Amino acid sequence: MFTHYLSHSKGHIFVVGDIHGCYSLLMQKLDEHNFDFDNDLLISVGDLIDKGPENIDCLTLINQPWFTMIRGNHEEMCILGKTDLRIRDIHLRNGGEWFYSLPQNKQLEISATFSQLPILIELKTFSKKIGFVHADIDCNDWELFKKDVEQGNYQISGLQSAYQKALWGRDRIRNYCEDYEPIRNIDEVYLGHTIVKSPIQLDNCFYIDIGSFWSNNLYIKKLT
Repeated sequence: MFTHYLSHSKGHIFVVGDIHGCYSLLMQKLDEHNFDFDNDLLISVGDLIDKGPENIDCLTLINQPWFTMIRGNHEEMCILGKTDLRIRDIHLRNGGEWFYSLPQNKQLEISATFSQLPILIELKTFSKKIGFVHADIDCNDWELFKKDVEQGNYQISGLQSAYQKALWGRDRIRNYCEDYEPIRNIDEVYLGHTIVKSPIQLDNCFYIDIGSFWSNNLYIKKLT
């Protein structure tokens, strides 16, 4: 699955930055936002696991009816690291030790779950169309980007494809210039991956990863 199309008819919708194994922090922040677990919906921009201490607890979120997420590069490393030693080495150096210490069957179970996560989410509310992508969007048109992601490949090398950039890229936030414009055919896009001291808006892109695992803080925004 590349793009998940989402609507939500009850309660409020929230978005959260990279959780990175910080389950207790997430629960604390949801409480501060008066999150209604029976009616509200939380959308994660990926990187549910690694670096923080509560990875197994975070995995339970995937099966909760009030939670949905896109795939981040850390979920991608769990998928690819089983067969690609280079990816595994990168993963081990970036908080993935807990994963490879699990029994083989548990690793396979988690990888299979992550492989079902979409790369993009598109949410339609009463007044807006909102996109969610983990890392980067390499063009100025949401509809074109969706098509490009579906044609992408699964290798990190060169970061050439839209698929790779959706999971790993940082060009728009690091090299912002006149080549980048507000993204057409979408009202807002929410991204994680690149840590910022506080949320940053570039045109209609919102970067919301504030480094939960070291800042002991997690950004949550009510969208509806």
